[in-house]
Amino acid sequence: MKQILIVTLVLFICACNDTSPEQVDRKDGFTPLLKTTEDSLYHDVMEGHDIGMAKMSTLRGNLKRVQRELDSVQKLPVQKIDSPYMRALLDLQEELNYADHAMFTWMGEFKVDSASSNKDKRIKYLESEKAKVEKVRDNILNSLQRADSLFKSAGR
Repeated sequence: MKQILIVTLVLFICACNDTSPEQVDRKDGFTPLLKTTEDSLYHDVMEGHDIGMAKMSTLRGNLKRVQRELDSVQKLPVQKIDSPYMRALLDLQEELNYADHAMFTWMGEFKVDSASSNKDKRIKYLESEKAKVEKVRDNILNSLQRADSLFKSAGR
């Protein structure tokens, strides 16, 4: 019985002695330590994506609101329709739809592990994707800002 206890104690002590390095190479965009250019670029790409995606429910809500406004305006008699407002709603609807479509198109085309075996190609790919996702993010944020401005100026 003593031998089993000693063996168990030795195994326990060995198991607690973790000699693996604390720093491991990063394989994703979420580890806080950015060691390489690839890490930083991937992090920037994911940050652009996350900012855009965080606004998608607001964007969709604005699309529904625009559609409700258009439906209301179209029920009015022709002489009472505010043409500039209707044109602004149609333009906004197009802008919001474009921003929505752009995000999901970008996500469908983005390849997380693209050129992972070739550092130079990977950096070029991530630089390209960073520029694309920044454009998508800006489209989303700008269309939401435009929606806010339009609805405030219309008093709605």
